[in-house]
Amino acid sequence: MMDEKFLHDTGVEVMRVVKTTLKAYRTFSKLSVEGEKVSVCGLQILTTLRYYPELNTVSDLADSLEFSKGLISREVETLRKGNYVTTSVDEKNRRVLRIFINKEVAEPVILKRKEKLFNLIHQVTDGIADEDIEKYRELNKIFLDKVTKVDFDKEVDTSNFDLQKFI
Repeated sequence: MMDEKFLHDTGVEVMRVVKTTLKAYRTFSKLSVEGEKVSVCGLQILTTLRYYPELNTVSDLADSLEFSKGLISREVETLRKGNYVTTSVDEKNRRVLRIFINKEVAEPVILKRKEKLFNLIHQVTDGIADEDIEKYRELNKIFLDKVTKVDFDKEVDTSNFDLQKFI
């Protein structure tokens, strides 16, 4: 049975991994746009449009990338001015703007990002057996599923834990 120290240490380790991974990802993202006329957010939009062309509205991109519609709109306009994307009004709903990647201009930037991302992933996973990476990915799916279903109003019985230890 898990005791309070095990739960506490697990929480600390999970947060350390998350924070360190986010820091590495931010650094990687900044390096990916170095020397380009694209922001980190713009690069995420381009990459999303490249691999998920059906997510081609401001709302789709905002939901997928978890950014505001205002930020996505501004970034799309910057990308359009830089010829990275083209836009057109939806034929069925004139209020919807469809966004399309200009592969000729955007793909070299996306390729640079992919090279840097694969470099990062290789350095992190080098020397770890494929089976262990698969296990890690499966556990991540489980944790992600559980985290998205957390009920913050639910009361959990903690009477068998000595919570005073952690104050």
